[in-house]
Amino acid sequence: MAINRRYRSFFWPLLLIVIGVLALLIDLNVISADRAYRLADLWPLILIVIGLELIARRTLQGSNVDIATALILLIAAGGAIAYVSVGPAIPGGTQTFDTSGPTGGLDSATLHVDVGAGTVTVDANGSLGADLYRAHVEYSGPKPKVTFDTSTGDLRFSQQGGFEIFGNRRFTLTLQINSAATWSFDVNSGAATDTFRLSGVRVGTINVNTGASREDITLGPPKGMVPITINGGALTVNVHRPPGTEVSAQVSGGAVSLSGDGQQDRGIGSRSWQTDGYDTAADAYTIQVNGGACTVNVDTHAPSS
Repeated sequence: MAINRRYRSFFWPLLLIVIGVLALLIDLNVISADRAYRLADLWPLILIVIGLELIARRTLQGSNVDIATALILLIAAGGAIAYVSVGPAIPGGTQTFDTSGPTGGLDSATLHVDVGAGTVTVDANGSLGADLYRAHVEYSGPKPKVTFDTSTGDLRFSQQGGFEIFGNRRFTLTLQINSAATWSFDVNSGAATDTFRLSGVRVGTINVNTGASREDITLGPPKGMVPITINGGALTVNVHRPPGTEVSAQVSGGAVSLSGDGQQDRGIGSRSWQTDGYDTAADAYTIQVNGGACTVNVDTHAPSS
């Protein structure tokens, strides 16, 4: 038991001191804020230090344990400072870049977005010519990765994860997509504000997985039965469709509010609503929302641009 008490009273205070020294060096501009983002790469070092400290306590005795622990932390801190100081900086301010890709004869495409938190705006555009998409990205921290498979039409935007200690990470995607293709959407995020203006494009599927988000989706006429699935913790979902479009909405969660064409239904658990002609429709949208707290509105009132 004495060993456990010493572990709690000595190791963690030293670790906090090391973290404080690093933060102080950044505040004093000894280490630039841009380079501080490299610390996110070193999170496995914490596990290594803890493991070495445990080994020292099992193999050494007396004051040698404390000396070994202090040396382990000092070596780890020195290595971290050297890594951050010598290696290339990761920009900490807001950066931007633009990217685009050709249609290449593709008649369908899929957008994948995998980020911790972000703002995504997608607009269907019939004037992109030979471009399948045009994107403008604003970000802080590590540069997002963009991949585009010209054979399948898979377009992916992703941003490296990590511990965001020295600033708020920013990811804003403004994307124009060619309305000549059929598009599917797969968005995975921790928290998001997403706007999809898709009235001029054929939609294959929409799938969103998030912790907390606000989704605003404007749709055109469906082709076939089009599934829209949104899973998260706290969700606000607005879906706008053309008049006369058949649709069903199923909402499950803790506190649920569902509005379908002005018909309000609130409660705990599950709520559902559908248009009169949905059961016999060949073309319709099927909306499924699952979350802890869900506010869902389905209407025919497209918002102004």
